[in-house]
Amino acid sequence: MIRKKFRKLFQLDCSPQVLAISSAVGVFIGFSPYVGFHTALAIGISFIFSLPMYPLLLGAYITNPLTIVFVYALCYRFGKWVLRDDTPIDIDWANISLAEIFEAARSILLPFFVGTHLVGLIFAVITYFVIYYIAVKYRENT
Repeated sequence: MIRKKFRKLFQLDCSPQVLAISSAVGVFIGFSPYVGFHTALAIGISFIFSLPMYPLLLGAYITNPLTIVFVYALCYRFGKWVLRDDTPIDIDWANISLAEIFEAARSILLPFFVGTHLVGLIFAVITYFVIYYIAVKYRENT
């Protein structure tokens, strides 16, 4: 099944560069923290920049119900590392207040947003070079 999807990807009628850019942007979208909007973002970018939709959607679906917890946990940890944030999340559940909820959300969301965007960028760059290389080799062999 996966092999069939990749074969379809490399058989698209576009240059290896466009294929690689579309795939990379899709992966960046897939790592983004905008859960629920990945498909809409991929479709919108496809129309705005005239990029093929299939590689955008394949990349955007890197986060799916099977991978989302692992992907976002990695991104959160990476964001904490980049921000040098070693503060523990400590919530007093017996005496919780609105201020504590906002402070806990801030301490979670900032590393999460930083991590998802940076990890997405890193994987998008890797995806670009890998897809470009495979597309060129695929076209040489067909």
